Amino acid sequence: MLIFHRLFTDPYMNIAAEEYFVKHATDDMCMIWTNEQSVIIGKHQNAFAEINYPYVRENHIPVIRRISGGGAVYHDTGNVNFTFIKKTNKTNQVDFEQFTSVIVKFIQSLGIAVNINKRNSLFAGSLKFSGHAEHIFHDRVLHHGTILFNTDLEKLQNCLTPVKEYQGKAMASVRSDVGNIAPLLPEYIDIHQFIDNFVSWLIVFYTGSNLYELSPDETEAIRQLSETRYKTWQWNYGYSPAYTFRVNIPLQAGFLPVNIKVENGKFIQIVMPDETSGNPLTQLLNSMAGILHNEENIDKFVENNHHGLELAGVKIVNFTEAFFKSVLMPQHQLNQIE
Repeated sequence: MLIFHRLFTDPYMNIAAEEYFVKHATDDMCMIWTNEQSVIIGKHQNAFAEINYPYVRENHIPVIRRISGGGAVYHDTGNVNFTFIKKTNKTNQVDFEQFTSVIVKFIQSLGIAVNINKRNSLFAGSLKFSGHAEHIFHDRVLHHGTILFNTDLEKLQNCLTPVKEYQGKAMASVRSDVGNIAPLLPEYIDIHQFIDNFVSWLIVFYTGSNLYELSPDETEAIRQLSETRYKTWQWNYGYSPAYTFRVNIPLQAGFLPVNIKVENGKFIQIVMPDETSGNPLTQLLNSMAGILHNEENIDKFVENNHHGLELAGVKIVNFTEAFFKSVLMPQHQLNQIE
């Protein structure tokens, strides 16, 4: 087992490193790493459905899709991440227990009682502190997870509390009450000492293991992968499974409810109330088919159709944000929609 602490905290680089090593490494390895604040979503999730998009946008928090399944998690420098990459027995490729048991034993060695639920999450008492996910590539398994050490739990909740509803077949996160383990330790240590202890414990646990350092060529390959995949809107948002959602178009006199279907990140169907058929606003909104569900594309649509939208009674200043946050509607209008 090669064991190493990845020192970069760029979340794009760290998520790219996992794909790089599961596809290129020949040795079994365990990597310990931390990210700057970011939200990491599962491969089969709808990014918008898992996050408070206005909050992460306003606070410049990256949202990054990983190659494994499972739910959305919040990372910051108070959260310790681990990645195991190991050659598998093809008759039993998915085997969470061989990896979760390692983390359980380490946390127990610190004097903290641990229990595990049926979804392979680790709890201290009633609070979840570690979630796990896996990805299979040929005859190799990538198993990774989190350890909440002294994460900012308020920011975690802010990031992972959606403000808009989406319908589709994307995998939804299973919500749990979470907590840090730092306050549970018998004696205070900071996160750097915690990581050092973790690495030292792994070296003893895996007899014959060796410490490893990234080569310049590996670092460059990871950087290129982060640029070409993990920094792209199409991977992080556009890859989401097909979904539908409601937009309440803001008008000078109320709102117009519109249902939108999205595939591969693009609006493919815009459905409006029957009574609006044929009016200029309906025609304008139908022309949004084909644009991406992101602020830049919707802003460009507004810019190109500014005059027509104003003539149709649209509140231009609130138009784009209506596609990303819920808008409170007067009760009489809600009754009409229902």
